[in-house]
Amino acid sequence: MAVEQRKERSVSTFNRISKVLSFIHNNLDATLSLEEIAEQSCWSRWQLQRVFQSETGLTVAHYVRELKLSVAAEMLLDTEQRVIDIALSLGFNSEIAFSRAFKQLFGQSPSVYRKQSQRIGLKKPIEVSEIHYPGKNTYSFVEVRIDTKDTFLLKGVRGEINGLFSLAPNFAEVVPQLWASLEAETSGIHQPVGQLLGVVDITKANFDGSQIQYWAGVELDPHIPIPELPSLISERLEALTVPKQTYAAVRHKGPIERLPHTLEWFILHWLPNSGYRGMDGYELEVYPSNYEPLSPHADMEYWVPIQKV
Repeated sequence: MAVEQRKERSVSTFNRISKVLSFIHNNLDATLSLEEIAEQSCWSRWQLQRVFQSETGLTVAHYVRELKLSVAAEMLLDTEQRVIDIALSLGFNSEIAFSRAFKQLFGQSPSVYRKQSQRIGLKKPIEVSEIHYPGKNTYSFVEVRIDTKDTFLLKGVRGEINGLFSLAPNFAEVVPQLWASLEAETSGIHQPVGQLLGVVDITKANFDGSQIQYWAGVELDPHIPIPELPSLISERLEALTVPKQTYAAVRHKGPIERLPHTLEWFILHWLPNSGYRGMDGYELEVYPSNYEPLSPHADMEYWVPIQKV
């Protein structure tokens, strides 16, 4: 198959999935059978399932269920509507069926979730991100989740960077150096001690995006006894306590060099229409242990502190 034919097929698939997503997002108050959704795509039910999962990583049913329950969770926190009324407004047949599905996703009943009043595990609609490159534009599906993270302790190395929107950004050069320093300090560790995190401290940054403190570090596992930590993490690493915050977590797929494009879309396009506003605080880069920054299949998340408008 010629390159142009493959490109045309890819664009056609992308456009069809975009149409399916729009239909789902505009009809969350309906029951939404797979047959109805498939009619929007010109594929059979089986074909839609296969293509949808290939493009988004989710089954159609799982995606619809997560979105409906996330909308329900926001309604529990932002309104005084009864649980049964919320359930019926989102196409559930009964409060029992709704509560069972809600507990499976969030690990607690709707009433407990409302009482705790924390935005945890809220999936937002998948949206289209357009990225501009010299001579071409590319499109991708981007996922955003709303989550609250408790106070945690990080140990790592830090340096000063100029951020994405500064007049002289230098993060692309400084950040890899900091991660290399962290790797050198932790090279002798043979067991996992916590999550790899980049922490972007903008609490004292200048308004022009300069003098931002960046930490390349490890979130310490709270289950490891404190006396054992010195033998696992170099004492030369600095400690940082990150306070409890609510975040919008945007998923970035592809080489790390493209992360600024994802963040630009997130800040300039997603956030202004989200019902949330950004907060000054600690932004997080969340990496899996086997992360390969140059791989086209790399997968990480960027967490931005937010507050409900």
